[in-house]
Amino acid sequence: MGKLRNWTYLSADRIVVQTQRIYDCLSPQLQARACVIPNPILSTPIRKHQHLSKGSDDFSLIAMGRLNEQKGFDLLIQAFAKIKDKHPKWKLTILGEGSLRSQLEAIRDSLGLSQHVYFPGRVKNPSDYLLEADLFVLSSRFEGFPNALCEAMACGRPVISFDCDTGPREIIRNGVDGMLVPNEDVFALTQAMDSLMSDQKKRQNLAAKAPEVVTKFSLDKVMEIWEKVLNDVCY
Repeated sequence: MGKLRNWTYLSADRIVVQTQRIYDCLSPQLQARACVIPNPILSTPIRKHQHLSKGSDDFSLIAMGRLNEQKGFDLLIQAFAKIKDKHPKWKLTILGEGSLRSQLEAIRDSLGLSQHVYFPGRVKNPSDYLLEADLFVLSSRFEGFPNALCEAMACGRPVISFDCDTGPREIIRNGVDGMLVPNEDVFALTQAMDSLMSDQKKRQNLAAKAPEVVTKFSLDKVMEIWEKVLNDVCY
């Protein structure tokens, strides 16, 4: 596979990657014909969220993605377990399906979280869950360009993400519209979650700026880059 990739890359007129970090990993020879084009982010209708504005008996922490090793949900469950007694009104919902479901459920149960962590499986309307969330966490060990993170921010949710190799750092402005923590650092993730779960004002401040990601990666901007690349190659 590596040999085939190297052959096709060298024969390509243009190589498109999703993030600057991926571009930086290419050899100078490949960088000369490469460009960065992120995924576009579409706006989501925003409605005022009752938990962020006036408090509620229950609070929702959302994560979503394939239930596999990459997404790091085992790390997220461990972090949540460390603070669930401090925040008994918070529930963690992990949307998605995958090969590690039974393993993740076993971790949940072993940590006494059967009434606090839920796995609804795949859902047709993830934006509905996001719009009802008080906090979104991306716990991935690695990513390309994490669409789930972008969708959560487009929905006006405060977000926390591991600073994995590619993606989150180019999406989140740390401390402005989200929080970044060292990759795979459960202690740091626990601290960040505790900080936001304890402070409604902090969540509100991040949520207010989060939808600006739609402007940064708007469909018009992304298609303009694609149009230029295609014109350069075809003419």
